[in-house]
Amino acid sequence: MKKNKNVPRAGGTASKSSQPVQPPPAAATAAKQPGPAATNGFKTFILLVASVISLLIFFGMEPNKMWLDQRIMPYWEDYKEQKLNLDVEERKLARYQTDYIFAKNVTGFFQKRGSADKALVLVPSTDYFNAHGLQIHVPEPAVFYYFTGLKTIWANSSEAGKANWYITARDGGLVFDSVTNQQALQDTIASFKKYKISL
Repeated sequence: MKKNKNVPRAGGTASKSSQPVQPPPAAATAAKQPGPAATNGFKTFILLVASVISLLIFFGMEPNKMWLDQRIMPYWEDYKEQKLNLDVEERKLARYQTDYIFAKNVTGFFQKRGSADKALVLVPSTDYFNAHGLQIHVPEPAVFYYFTGLKTIWANSSEAGKANWYITARDGGLVFDSVTNQQALQDTIASFKKYKISL
């Protein structure tokens, strides 16, 4: 059986091979030192300044400035007012105004009859109402449904013949008629088509 021999090291002392060699103190200290924190903070500051300058240049250009003034800032002004009143109905009235009022009034008629979920209402265009002395803006069917859940349809739709109710103007008010005669419905569709349909 061989005996382990102690081999003298550079420092002249012998050590057993089973013990780990410790690194010199100077090397350990150098490995533990992190990079200067000031460099990272300075880089962050430079990026922040560059971002702010880029945004100022972007919004300083005429088309972008106009977009900011006409599209973004009005929403901010609305938010400052609406955050004071969180009632959903009042906020909808303030935002959508007459479109929402008209949609709610029409839907109210069918809700009282208990037929709002079964009705498909043919509604005339805004130009039709204006020609009959009513300042009503008619929301498009998708928006009408979004406001109230009532299904409406315009005369220029290929599905207009499926309507089971239609609205007309008479004597400064609205008249709701159920479809009892297909010929009367087709005549109503034809008369509505004479008026421009626009969003």
